[in-house]
Amino acid sequence: MTLIELSNKIKSLRKEKKYSQDQLQAFSSITKRTISKIENGFVDEVGIKKVETILDLLGYEFSIRPKNRPKTLEELQDERK
Repeated sequence: MTLIELSNKIKSLRKEKKYSQDQLQAFSSITKRTISKIENGFVDEVGIKKVETILDLLGYEFSIRPKNRPKTLEELQDERK
């Protein structure tokens, strides 16, 4: 997953959960400006801990997988949502 894909996924998950950026700010103490930067592809300019916190609030976590391996059935199903 690229940083842009991660940014888009975080934004998509937030909207799916029907959270506003203001609500994430209140739950996490991460500024709305930083949340916006993350969602708009500037992830490399913010700390990974902040990204982890937002993912946690959205019910997700980081995972590591081998590069260029075929996607799992679960990953393919998640893409269809």
